[in-house]
Amino acid sequence: MYLKKYQQRVVKEIKEFLTVANETKNSFAAAIETLPEDMRDALNYVQKTHEKLKLPYFDICKNGLNQFYPRVNLKVPTGGGKTILAVEAIKEYQTVFAQKKTGLVVWIVPKEIIYKQTVDRLRDKGHPYRQLLDQASGGKTIIAEKGQKLSKQDIEENLVILFIMAQSVSRSNSTDALRVFKDSGGFDSFFPQDNRYDLHYQWLQKVPNLDVMWQEGEQAQLITSLGNAVRVSKPFIIIDEFHKVFTPLAQNTIDNLNPAMILGLTATPKDGMNNLSVVTGLELKEEEMVKLDLHIIPPPGKLDNDWKGMLQSIVQKRETLEQKSIEFRRETGQYIRPIALIQCERTGKDQRGKGFVHSEDVREHLIDEGINPSEIAIKSSSKNDIEDINLLSQDCEIRYIITRDALNEGWDCSFAYVLGIIPNVNSNTGVTQLIGRILRQPKAKKTGITDLDESYVFYSKGDTNELLNKVIKGFEEEGLGDLVTQMQVSNKPEVNPKKTVKIKDEFKKYEYAFYLPVWVKTLDEENKFRTFKYALDIKPNLNFNELTLSKEQIDKIKNSLSIEHKDKNTFSVTIDESSKIKSQVEKIEDSYQSTISLSYITRRFGEFIDNAFLSRKIALEWIDILKNELGEDKLTEYFSFITALLVKYIEVYKQKREEEIFKEDVEAGKIKLAITNDKKIGFKVPNADVITTTNIPNFYEYNLYDDVEVSSLNTLEKRVVDILEKQETTLFWFRNRVAKNWYAIQGWRENKIRPDFVVAKKKGIDELEIIYLVESKGEHLLGNNDTTYKNSVFQKMTEQHKEGNLNTYQIELEFDKLNETVEAYLIEGKQEEQKLKELMK
Repeated sequence: MYLKKYQQRVVKEIKEFLTVANETKNSFAAAIETLPEDMRDALNYVQKTHEKLKLPYFDICKNGLNQFYPRVNLKVPTGGGKTILAVEAIKEYQTVFAQKKTGLVVWIVPKEIIYKQTVDRLRDKGHPYRQLLDQASGGKTIIAEKGQKLSKQDIEENLVILFIMAQSVSRSNSTDALRVFKDSGGFDSFFPQDNRYDLHYQWLQKVPNLDVMWQEGEQAQLITSLGNAVRVSKPFIIIDEFHKVFTPLAQNTIDNLNPAMILGLTATPKDGMNNLSVVTGLELKEEEMVKLDLHIIPPPGKLDNDWKGMLQSIVQKRETLEQKSIEFRRETGQYIRPIALIQCERTGKDQRGKGFVHSEDVREHLIDEGINPSEIAIKSSSKNDIEDINLLSQDCEIRYIITRDALNEGWDCSFAYVLGIIPNVNSNTGVTQLIGRILRQPKAKKTGITDLDESYVFYSKGDTNELLNKVIKGFEEEGLGDLVTQMQVSNKPEVNPKKTVKIKDEFKKYEYAFYLPVWVKTLDEENKFRTFKYALDIKPNLNFNELTLSKEQIDKIKNSLSIEHKDKNTFSVTIDESSKIKSQVEKIEDSYQSTISLSYITRRFGEFIDNAFLSRKIALEWIDILKNELGEDKLTEYFSFITALLVKYIEVYKQKREEEIFKEDVEAGKIKLAITNDKKIGFKVPNADVITTTNIPNFYEYNLYDDVEVSSLNTLEKRVVDILEKQETTLFWFRNRVAKNWYAIQGWRENKIRPDFVVAKKKGIDELEIIYLVESKGEHLLGNNDTTYKNSVFQKMTEQHKEGNLNTYQIELEFDKLNETVEAYLIEGKQEEQKLKELMK
């Protein structure tokens, strides 16, 4: 099998290391025989090997036999061919170091998807990887998995590659970590007969770290487990994603398996690893292994949060790539089907329709764009449309994969060219891992067609610099950045038990204040009202027949076109000649041939106008107007951009009318802000909450409930709580959850608002003065449409209290009176201390 130049170099370095290690080991073995027994442990052939080769030696390790052994690492970026290097290492190990064709290799793999891919390839006798192994074993190779029966004869007569999942040796509990090796089925042949306790004892003298059932005098009973079978076989161990098991617990577990040698592979080495060979990102780029440059394309027309416009751009780009791939196939016969990955905001069955873009929303819009449903797949924790599907097969139709964060480490498809990001890139951590999913070059060979040799990232909202930083971080985590050796790799937190917390007894006397305000719609009957609902009280009163395309909007479109060019500014990220990550502004020509699409603009108008006939009517009228104002050629050329501007125009009109309708009804007394104990209409703070138990202590004194989930508070929320805890006037506070049965206020827009905190202020010793509803917003969210809207709703609520218009109604006279002092505030990031102190003084 043809190896890239850097792969040849790595294999040469492995061979050189094994050659020197074997020679040094043999010379040390001869010297040891001449030394007193108490001095033999001091001789370390591994250290001498590293000194001879001028290699760093940080990780000094002994196996369970108290013997020094080499544990080295290959730093190989994602897409650099770690599997072929591991196979070559096995071949060199058997030939140079072990000097035999048989034995045991334990191959530890971190993820199920990588595990399955590797096992399938090595079991295929026609695959080049398997053929290399057969060369090393003389055609006697066994690919085994945990649970498969193995005999001593198998290892003595064959080269056995035993695959183990990584979490089996990296769990935080030492008992669990070893459990995989305590499987006692099928390993009897490695040990004497059960009743030969004397022979079992002799084995224990040779291998003192064997697990035993019992030992008494010179008799013992060994456990016939997988772990013991591995220990007596002194295996060569290969560990993929080595950084994930480079912890004291995992190292001890692996040492205890009595390895003759360990070879780790990772893109992001940790401090303290013995790096035998380092592959740079530049080497991958030069050897055509990755799709670089990577291009970052800002939102179309610089309109923030237009995810549907972004999808249209992605569809156009992917179709352009497909046309290029068809031409490439005609010339070369090589098949490529470009795939776009779309990151949505929600995927769960019960997560749709809550103000976030759901995977089904993306799917439906792609279908509206003319994409065949069979070409769209969803990959989430609950739905896996790509399971057991070969995405590289010519029979596969999938061209779009929608996910949130399910395509993490280990997912591999070189046909993935385009990444579309719907969540705000400023706060989106998942994008870092997704970057690596579109970098692998098909067939590890450039096509010679620029578009098919590069990759593309589109986003719909957020700051370009934030995305650039995440792209760079993604490059580094894939091993494609500068020679980073101090990466922080976070492990998945353990699943902690839940517990129920209740309102503290000391606060129960304030139950009259646990009722929070809601907007209500007054009825004709005196003192009769119902819950204010957007669908009943706002939506039917929106009249889009009144909406016209104003001269001001036409002029705005004309002015926008004067700065909107066919050559657009984008950003590219690559690796320069010194193996440094480099980003730069560039111009790329939008070669997509636009058309005036009535169906497309009608669908976009339908996002805000429910009446499809009216949407079509307005679309036809405005297309005719713009043809006259701009000319048909210009309208055609910039149709997608102009559509985005028109959709924004409709959205602004709709939001303006929603606010006007609401405020007119408030002014007329038709809508009121009320606090009531009517269970059908009002809201009462839940008596209990369910939180996750963590090892982070709760030192908060004024939380309403008897415990709080400290680990779930973000940085801004912690600052707010810390400030509240220091105020003398704080009576109690609690964090409002984004969940059913927790507080939400309906404003004049469709989605409800859920304040972050409810805070009670006291006067005197323990008298309630006022309840504050508090929303905390980071700096990056200030000034956006949603934040401005929430602030307006809060101001209207506060105004009702200050003007004496906050009403209270009791169905049953449970209390002398309900609390009628409530105000709502949006607190800006970096001003939280000043604002909270002002409110609490």
